[in-house]
Amino acid sequence: MSSESPFQSLGQGGVTLRPATLDDIPAALRLMDIAVDWLVKRGQPGQWGTEKPSEDPARVEHATQFVESGGTWIAVDNTASPKSGESGEELSIINSVVGVLTVGKANPYVEPATDPELYINFLITDRASSGKSIGTLLLDKARGLAREAGVSLLRVDCYAGGSGGLVRYYESQGFEKTDAFEIKDWPGQILIQRLNIGNKSGG
Repeated sequence: MSSESPFQSLGQGGVTLRPATLDDIPAALRLMDIAVDWLVKRGQPGQWGTEKPSEDPARVEHATQFVESGGTWIAVDNTASPKSGESGEELSIINSVVGVLTVGKANPYVEPATDPELYINFLITDRASSGKSIGTLLLDKARGLAREAGVSLLRVDCYAGGSGGLVRYYESQGFEKTDAFEIKDWPGQILIQRLNIGNKSGG
């Protein structure tokens, strides 16, 4: 078992991780809004569409289910100074939340693995916080949770369209491509990482 507290794990650059609560849902949706806006401005609406997830009841319900599952972790930047929201201006981030990770069973549109696994259902980070390795910190948390459960297989799926940047990101994190799939013209890619469950520090 890990010696760290189950309620918080130390990160780097002022970023810490903690389990999500229902109060974190607006912050998680805000990160999604930021990502959608960034993609749309670059002419890449294929991944998440063009509407704000925070205004989509289905997205809000999905986020709620993720938090209620008990498998969601929040990255908090203790050095962040978000906009105040004065004069009707939206907060850049909410409550200093700069990343979200959800792990659990395979997403319903993906075939279950033949081996025991932990599945990364959702991962997002604040684009303005790039350079703090928040994605790596969250993925390391997923690896640690898998090892604590005695599971050697970590899987994830992601959008495979556009330039393929998301696929390359996961490959840079040690994942390997397996099956590709498509849902209503949305191209996806499943990636896997095999873990040494006897080693809690490496991939």
